[in-house]
Amino acid sequence: MQLAPLTWAALGIILMALEIIVPGFVIFWFGAGALITALLVFLGLFTQAEWQWLCFMVSSLAFLALWHLELKKHFKSQTDNDFRDPTLTGLAGRVTKPISPSIPGEVELYDNFHGLKKWVAESSGRLDAGQEIIVVEARGIKLVVKPK
Repeated sequence: MQLAPLTWAALGIILMALEIIVPGFVIFWFGAGALITALLVFLGLFTQAEWQWLCFMVSSLAFLALWHLELKKHFKSQTDNDFRDPTLTGLAGRVTKPISPSIPGEVELYDNFHGLKKWVAESSGRLDAGQEIIVVEARGIKLVVKPK
C-alpha cells in the first residue's frame, strides 16, 4: 500500500512522540526513518509502496545502528559515580532504628533532602536509637553515617 508523504510524516512524529511513553531510544529512530521516507516520497523518489517500505526500514535501521555503534558513546553517562550524591555528605540527623556493622538501620535527617527525611543507613560501628549522626557518604538510597 502506497502512503502519502503526509502519512509518513505523521507516522514519524507519532513514533518520536511515543518514545516519551516507552523510553529506550529505539522507537525514536524508526520515527526518523519515517520522516526521511516522507521527504523522499514528497520529492518523488519513491512512488511504489515496496520502495517506500524498504526506504523506511533501511533508514530506520541505519539510524539505529549509527546510534548504537557511534553516537551513543558521546552520550554515555558516568554511572560509576551517579549514585554517590555529594550533597548529602555532612548533613546531620539522628538514629531512629539501631545500626550495627552487619545490619543497616534507619536515620532521620534534620533537613529534608528531596522531600525525604528518613533513610536506610549503615555504619562501621554500632549506633543506638536517638544517637546523633553525620552523613559520610550516600551509596544509592543508603547512607553511610558516623557518630556526631
